[in-house]
Amino acid sequence: MEAIWDQLAVCKPKLHNKDDIKSYAEYRDGTKLIQFLMALTDDYEPVRASLLHQEPLPTLEDALPRLQSEETRLGLLCAKPDMAFAVSTSKGNYCGNCRQSGHVYIECPIIECHHCRKKGHIAPNCPTRDPNRSSTLFCRYCKLVGHIIDHCNTRWYFDSACCNHMTSASHVFSDLSSRDRISHIHTADGSLMEVSHKGPISTPSLSMPDAYLIPKLNFNLVSVGQLCDLGYILTFSSTGCSVQDPRTGKIIGNGRKIGRMFELTTLHVPSSNNLCAASTPSSIHLWHQRLGHTSLSKLRPLISMGSLGSIKEDKLDCTACQTAKQAALPFNDSTSSSVSLFDLVHYDVWGPAPTPTMGGCRYFIIFIDDFSRFTWIYLMKSRSEIPQIYINFATMIRTQFSKCIKTFRRDNASEYRDSKLLHFLAEQGTTSEFSCPGTSQQNGRAERKHRHILDSIRAMLISSSCPERTWGEAALTAVYVINRLPSSVLGDKTPFERLFGTPPSYESLRVFGCACFVLLQPHEYTKLQPRARLCCFLGYGTEHKGYRVWDPISQCIRISRHVVFWEHKMFSSLSTFKSIPSTSTPLFTNPSIDLFPHDFDAGSSDELTGASDLPIIPNDLTPAVDPAVQDPALPPPPGLPPRVRKPPSYLHDYHYFSTIMSHYEPQTYREASADPKWRESMQAELQALENTNTWDLVDHPPDKNLMSCKWVFKVKTYSDGSIERYKARLVARGFTQEYGIDYEETFAPVARLTSLRTLLAIAASKKWFIDQMDVKNAFLNGDLDAEVYMQPPPGYSCPPHKVCRLRKALYGLKQAPRSWFAKFHDTIAQLGFTSSTYDNALFIRRNDHGTVILLLYVDDMIITGDDSNGISELKQFLNLHFEMKDLGSLSYFLGIQILSCDDGLFLSQAKYASDLISRAGLTDCKTESTPLETRAHFTPLDGTPLEDPTLYRQLVGSLIYLTVTRPDIAYAVHLVSQFMCAPRSTHFAAVLRIIRYIKGTIFHGLHYSVDSPLILRAYSDADWGGDPTDRRSVTGFCIFLGDSLISWRSKKQQLVARSSTEAEYRAMADTTSEIVWIRWLLGDLGFLQSFPTDLFCDNRSAI
Repeated sequence: MEAIWDQLAVCKPKLHNKDDIKSYAEYRDGTKLIQFLMALTDDYEPVRASLLHQEPLPTLEDALPRLQSEETRLGLLCAKPDMAFAVSTSKGNYCGNCRQSGHVYIECPIIECHHCRKKGHIAPNCPTRDPNRSSTLFCRYCKLVGHIIDHCNTRWYFDSACCNHMTSASHVFSDLSSRDRISHIHTADGSLMEVSHKGPISTPSLSMPDAYLIPKLNFNLVSVGQLCDLGYILTFSSTGCSVQDPRTGKIIGNGRKIGRMFELTTLHVPSSNNLCAASTPSSIHLWHQRLGHTSLSKLRPLISMGSLGSIKEDKLDCTACQTAKQAALPFNDSTSSSVSLFDLVHYDVWGPAPTPTMGGCRYFIIFIDDFSRFTWIYLMKSRSEIPQIYINFATMIRTQFSKCIKTFRRDNASEYRDSKLLHFLAEQGTTSEFSCPGTSQQNGRAERKHRHILDSIRAMLISSSCPERTWGEAALTAVYVINRLPSSVLGDKTPFERLFGTPPSYESLRVFGCACFVLLQPHEYTKLQPRARLCCFLGYGTEHKGYRVWDPISQCIRISRHVVFWEHKMFSSLSTFKSIPSTSTPLFTNPSIDLFPHDFDAGSSDELTGASDLPIIPNDLTPAVDPAVQDPALPPPPGLPPRVRKPPSYLHDYHYFSTIMSHYEPQTYREASADPKWRESMQAELQALENTNTWDLVDHPPDKNLMSCKWVFKVKTYSDGSIERYKARLVARGFTQEYGIDYEETFAPVARLTSLRTLLAIAASKKWFIDQMDVKNAFLNGDLDAEVYMQPPPGYSCPPHKVCRLRKALYGLKQAPRSWFAKFHDTIAQLGFTSSTYDNALFIRRNDHGTVILLLYVDDMIITGDDSNGISELKQFLNLHFEMKDLGSLSYFLGIQILSCDDGLFLSQAKYASDLISRAGLTDCKTESTPLETRAHFTPLDGTPLEDPTLYRQLVGSLIYLTVTRPDIAYAVHLVSQFMCAPRSTHFAAVLRIIRYIKGTIFHGLHYSVDSPLILRAYSDADWGGDPTDRRSVTGFCIFLGDSLISWRSKKQQLVARSSTEAEYRAMADTTSEIVWIRWLLGDLGFLQSFPTDLFCDNRSAI
């Protein structure tokens, strides 16, 4: 029993009060006595009853002598084997009542029963006694003994071998649900215990969302593994243990060390609903992040005034602030003081930033009102914008506050002495104050404000892990928050209150960089698609009452008031965020999409203070700002299972297009050198340059031009979007070359796309095999005639003061394409190939064995013909003279996928179209059935001008190349391409409609049949005065080679036609020119058209 008591001692509470220790000692001694007495046999009933009725109860040590005397008296020294807890033994039976041997006390014939007063037995063995009496008495005593067991069952212990939290106490559960199937747990001795129920536990000191109820379990166990699976951090030490939530940094549980076990003190595990809901502003750490990582001295006045709600002030430890706000010696305080608004305005410029913002800005300028200490900030691309920004600022002050700036203080920079700015100051009557040269401390108020803003920017970027390119958004957010922080100079009032007369509201503040969900517009989703999208919170709207968030799918800034925030999760931590399950489509079109693609390079926006140079998608312009945190949507009610949707079998080759990712490509050598894949690619490029003796290391002649160079990185993909290789190419900065000195002629021919389609149509009709080859580092094979010098490339080790004199053409040189084509032309001529007169990049060899045709487009080539031996000979010849890569059968050429099937060839640009849709941010949009509206006409003055036409030009340029296999959009692209110089909102809407049409027809293309006869026929048409601006007509034609469409055009005529007949006749003339050229080309290819070509036109007068 000593061993059992030692184990129970582990459960004793940790006491410090003297009275508690004494009470517990009395309780422990009484419990030991009761347990020992109840373990004795019924022969000890008289003395047991006597001991239990004593007041107070004796200790076990005091009771043992009396029990030993009773044992001797009963003659139990030779007790039966089944009599437990005998203290001593004897050699034979001896009766302590009559002092005779041969029988024991309970068998003594003269003993009297205390129950029936008869002789020959004792009361426990009395036949007239209630048989349940002893068990009732035993139960009564067991209740006393079980008190300590129940006391132990209120304790919880950490167990690393326990698979789940488990207990036998059903009363601690707030809700119990039966198991769908009976499950068991294995104990340490190999036995099984049944799990009867499962549910959450909720007590004042303990709350867990998932625990097992096991009635036969003696102790309560907390599973270490289950807590680790939930993402919590458990720390065990010699003093105890703790459970920490890494999302918030809070300690949610504690435990103490008892012997070699860890007893739980408190534990409150948040439920799953609480994890999904936005965090409640009850933590000083949370408000510290919301307020731009401000100091504790700034927070205390807000807490004392109750502006932030009920907050318990705690020690504020922020790693981001410690690393971002390293302090330098302070500037001296300014002695100036103002008595009213705008008596004195300080301003200063910061920059250039090492990394531009998403809109290309590298500077920001701040204006500080000396009286209210309110700050305004504007982002700039260059310092030349300062005069105009100040003029706009002064005009705003005069309009909004009916004030004029009296004194203007700034440093001694030359930009501030701009004549335009000085003239404006003179007109306004504003006096200027300049700091002395080299003493920027005289403008200390602006300098300290710079430090405050930059400290906040660094802290927000570090804590949120946002890319450096978001520093502009962080700067705007920092100033927005700083204006709402109390200042000791203002008597703990905020600049906002000093300027506007009313205290600011803090209800709308959120943590910079946190994850949030933005409600999409109705046109952005269907009835079965998600209504919200995961975004990154970047600040507050300057012209709209809403939040500014980054949308990683459409790659733009959204402004909306319908936002639900997850402030306990940073957006950057969700790089592998999985979409919320639903019965319709997933939350993202591509769940594995990179949440920070290209560091916000592609199509991103930097709309700051209303001067944006990239497009913004404003979601809502309503005046109220009420981004209330909402509970996650409830799961849909059960119903019929969703129908499984899958593309038809003939589209299996395209199943990757809906999940194409934007692969990251470094922009600088420094970025690439940090990645082993790109380092290996650069090393391979340098090795290729050395193998071809591209340069010699020489001293630089002083009279010669010296070029620089750079690395260009590109992820090469297959037609399905998967990565083929990482390509690093060294290119020369050819724009620094000078004509007549280090270059002369630059033209180099490439194959026309009509020639490509014609060749493929012939190959499909003749069932020729089509092979594809690639020349590695093609330009390095060209020989240079001019003397060209270049700086050594980054990462290339060479002696100091040496430069590279180029012997071979390098990518980026103006003459490099011409040098390569001349080299290839001379080399291929040695094998008997001649270039076509009508397409110089088409090489043909015809002999008695057959025909071999090679089409060259820079370094990519297509080889086909009916002479298989000649094709093999050509490949061997090319491998002998150049470093070639045999790509096998033609499948992907210049962004065109060529699918070979039994009935011919199918050409499409599905991958290119998918990339275009992603770049336009229309991956989740609805589709259109036509590329244009009926009778659509556009003029240069339609709509409003686009603030930045870059995206428009990029999209239209991509659409133009998409017409290589998409004649159905040729006319629509022809219309929108007329406004590349000054596009407007109506034109941009037309471009988006074309892209939505492409999304619905992404797999459309050209089919070249094997049964197509090689006979030309053409169709021509024209409108009359269709352009409302200059009344010029539009020509349209298409030319077929049998059933294969090989050429088409939609182009505005050069002159104004005076009648529809004239317009149609001009269209027929243009078509005839194209027909004649194609007939000559076919003649070179060996397919002479012996009959006139049919030209169809719908105008009888023109015919």
